[in-house]
Amino acid sequence: MKVSFTCMNTYYAPEAVKLSFTATPRGLWDPELGKRTIAQALEQAALADRLGYDFVSVSEHHYQAGMTNPNAAVLAGALSGVVHDAKLALLGPLVSMNNPVRIAEEIAMLDQLSGGRLIALLLRGTPNEFPFYNVPAEQTRARTEEAMLLIRKALTEPEPFSWESEHYTFPVVSVWPGPTQRPHPPLFGSANSDSSIAFIAEHRFGAAMSYFGPQAVAANMRKYHDQCTAHGWTPTAEQKLFRAFCVVGESAAHAEELKGRFMGPVPPPVPAPSANPDSTKTEDLAGFGFGFLQFSGDPDDLVEQFREFGELTGVGILDLSFNFGYFTHEETLDQLRLFGEKVLPRLRQFASLPA
Repeated sequence: MKVSFTCMNTYYAPEAVKLSFTATPRGLWDPELGKRTIAQALEQAALADRLGYDFVSVSEHHYQAGMTNPNAAVLAGALSGVVHDAKLALLGPLVSMNNPVRIAEEIAMLDQLSGGRLIALLLRGTPNEFPFYNVPAEQTRARTEEAMLLIRKALTEPEPFSWESEHYTFPVVSVWPGPTQRPHPPLFGSANSDSSIAFIAEHRFGAAMSYFGPQAVAANMRKYHDQCTAHGWTPTAEQKLFRAFCVVGESAAHAEELKGRFMGPVPPPVPAPSANPDSTKTEDLAGFGFGFLQFSGDPDDLVEQFREFGELTGVGILDLSFNFGYFTHEETLDQLRLFGEKVLPRLRQFASLPA
């Protein structure tokens, strides 16, 4: 089992972080704190690299302090200078809201900058963000699927080509730089819904999920595996990725104390008492991270949790966020070290099984 560290680029100011699910007022930005924010993000990523994490990941989000990455490719470019051994995981650009040719160019450039260490997850985005870029929600699924195929062709086609589909028309596409990884960097799509699973299985993309409970992840990864088989191919464990929140403490009591602060004094919406975190229906869940912390405990607890999760789901890559914005930079570094020294080496022993 491989592990990725989510580089959040969190702006450490609770009054801003607690508004991350709205259009956070720009007046809450302090330039000096902003400078420290990016310096600390790069320090965290460099530490994860030295500790042997397999990936450092970045994601695109807008108008918020919890993950200040309106263009994940920009941060990934900066990370290429401080992350020397781990791969870079672009998880991911919101392809329904952006120019897909530009995204293909950014992926190609990042693969060159990293010396061929890039993977990319091409995402639709979250409903709260579609209005920020004036993208009709009802168009986003079709836009995403068209964009994913266009991006892959742009990364592999050796000659200039034209493209015309329902939502995108380009008279000529010829992406430079050329391929570093051939035929292209590993590409993933969302496995959060039946329709997205059907699409990525048919077109041979890897599968990624975020924040669901383990039974839901197992159910969707089984569907993905079965549909891939029906289309004549078998995905590897490293084509199954799961993003989650994680807290690691020196002891069970320390982990509980951190867990109590993870979502802050005013947490995001949580599921109703009758909600089921292992449902695969998003209407059964609520809130960013679906209102719960996926993994927490001391090192021994986490090793057992990940062993059970890997056996149940077949996931081969875990992308872990250790801070939602309410821990200090130093506490995040401490968790990175503790996980890297006491948990990560033991996860190497796990062989992920087909879901």
